[in-house]
Amino acid sequence: MLNVNAFENHVVARLLDFFHSKTPWQRGLWESGVVLTLREVLQASEALAAGVLTPAALHSVAGYAVELVGRDPAFGDDQQKKILQGALRTDAKNGGIHFNGVDYRVVQNLADVLGRDYLSHWSGCLQSGHGGIRPERAARAIAAHLLDSGFSSDYLHRWWSYKILYDMKVYSLYQLLEEVHKMLSRPPKTHELIVVFEHAPIPKTSAASSPWLTNKEVSLWLRANSFDVRDLRQRGGVKLEITAQDIFAAAENAAEMIDRLKTRVSLGTYQRIVPINRVWIAGENDPIPLRSARPRVEVHALSRENQVYSSTFSGQIGAGIELAAPMNSEITSAAIAGGWAAIESLMTGPGDKERVLAADRMAKITACSFPRAELTALSYKLEEQGGAIAAQLRACATNRARAAVLAGLITRGVPPVFPEDSDVAALARISALMADPNRVLRDIEHHITAAFRRLYRHRNMVLHWGKTNAVGVKSCLRAVAPLVGAGLDRIAHAAFTEKLEPLELAARAEISLGTVGGPSGHSPLDLLETI
Repeated sequence: MLNVNAFENHVVARLLDFFHSKTPWQRGLWESGVVLTLREVLQASEALAAGVLTPAALHSVAGYAVELVGRDPAFGDDQQKKILQGALRTDAKNGGIHFNGVDYRVVQNLADVLGRDYLSHWSGCLQSGHGGIRPERAARAIAAHLLDSGFSSDYLHRWWSYKILYDMKVYSLYQLLEEVHKMLSRPPKTHELIVVFEHAPIPKTSAASSPWLTNKEVSLWLRANSFDVRDLRQRGGVKLEITAQDIFAAAENAAEMIDRLKTRVSLGTYQRIVPINRVWIAGENDPIPLRSARPRVEVHALSRENQVYSSTFSGQIGAGIELAAPMNSEITSAAIAGGWAAIESLMTGPGDKERVLAADRMAKITACSFPRAELTALSYKLEEQGGAIAAQLRACATNRARAAVLAGLITRGVPPVFPEDSDVAALARISALMADPNRVLRDIEHHITAAFRRLYRHRNMVLHWGKTNAVGVKSCLRAVAPLVGAGLDRIAHAAFTEKLEPLELAARAEISLGTVGGPSGHSPLDLLETI
């Protein structure tokens, strides 16, 4: 279990938020870690040399990397930071960081050296005290690095939950980080596993190198590895050897391989391949899901406004929603392409010289959605506690009214008390926003803008370079899918309730973010309302 310490409880609560598949978008992890971001800079440099990206795209991701390096207490000493940031700040007008040039190699070497012991450095920072370290930043940096290193979110959520809730040994956070550092220092394990099919085309011949197993061979393998085969109806399977950090990551990799098989079957036959949603891994007691739950695009305005079966709303809105649908499918490249297509179809307009402006506009809308989303979520948690405030919340006819009740408690200096650390952390964030809405919302907008620009960059690498295995493509999809859903939800809501065009909503968001906190500005609760 964890030592009783407000800072460490905050960090761990956020780690569990980031690793849980059901965490709402406003509490999610929107960025990659500093090491992966530097590797994305290097790949962007290569893509620039290949004519796939522009110098401005490389300059954008390099600038974001400069920020991450600068504010990260665990990533290098002052001299290393100065050298690294100098290489990253290469003038975009001169072509940026040249692929395989000296600046490229400086970034590459320091990313490798400093990334190797990154969590151990974080452990040292926290062991010597928390002074100057914000728990939110610490949690984001640590969580992103763990996910970027190949651990599955399922495994990480289970590991951290066990350590802080069930392990009888008392830990400090720095000790847990040393344990995770040791886990990362070990080479990934090779897992032998099988995926079994309900339907699949039977190969004409089975070469010695083929992973295909017949019905009988599947049953023999399962029995040999002590799995129960009763009630299993199958039509063959494949045996795979996958090297991964944990069994859930191995299952995710297996699912990606099956997706490629589906593509081959679809294009090469008139048949179909349907896997059973389980994977059997040698050495484990039970099968685990082939596909774990993952962050999704969710546009609840469709059901809230009774538009699921409607054929009357804007064709542009309908097209944007349809284009985003692949983000909830299994094919990563299609998800990246579809997600950006949805944003571009809704957020580009007359006079636009750069398509990336669509990312900035979508980020403004999404950032404006943050205050009410978090206040509403907390209001329901508060209602569960009962009492006079709960009765007041139950009487509210709208989410805006519920959010106003909670916002009023915060601004009057009588914030509610929540039993769950995740809600305590959320209350701290929304309290900071209410106290200084302009600064906090600009910071939120900045990070969401980086996420949407990252999506655009990966879209270009996928469509114009065929880079379906780019170093950051999985991380990008994990981070950006819920944000796309949040932006689409606000756009759809405005269209359904006010007949508002997407660019008009973007204009509202730009004005609101520029004036919030000032004498002419909106309340943080009403940033997307009529000006």
